Amino acid sequence: MVARGDRLLTAIAIGREGGEEVLAMMIEDEDLDMVIRGFMADAENTDIVEIRVDSWTVGTIGPDAREIERTLRRDACPVCTRTSFWIEGEEIRAACHDRLCKAWIEPNSVDDERIDCGWPSAQKTRACSSFGEAKRVLTQMRAEAEANAAETTDVVDASEF
Repeated sequence: MVARGDRLLTAIAIGREGGEEVLAMMIEDEDLDMVIRGFMADAENTDIVEIRVDSWTVGTIGPDAREIERTLRRDACPVCTRTSFWIEGEEIRAACHDRLCKAWIEPNSVDDERIDCGWPSAQKTRACSSFGEAKRVLTQMRAEAEANAAETTDVVDASEF
């Protein structure tokens, strides 16, 4: 049972045209996060470009009843280039939700000045000084993988086919 003063969380999907659709309303952060991750994994073929997480205080009247907790916006992944890369807030952390890619960027848990990034499929991680640098590093990881794939192929000339 929800009581006065309790906090409720909502996840709201926002489309390209600004339309909003409530994805879920939960009491626990973990439950809402599970719904959001499931949605992000399948959102590529939708027109949803942002997810906003709001918290509501039960029994509060007026604009103070709602607080925006965080926003997530969809972008092209620097590794797989699919629009399955979700960036939290003002570039705090990001993750690709494509099942084969899973590239990520997040703050280092020990050093506040460092941003870590990685591409699990290629078993690569790197430390960076900024979010922008981490995106560039992920793009370089993709370029290196493409170059290595081109070197190992037996195809000499595409006109052979």
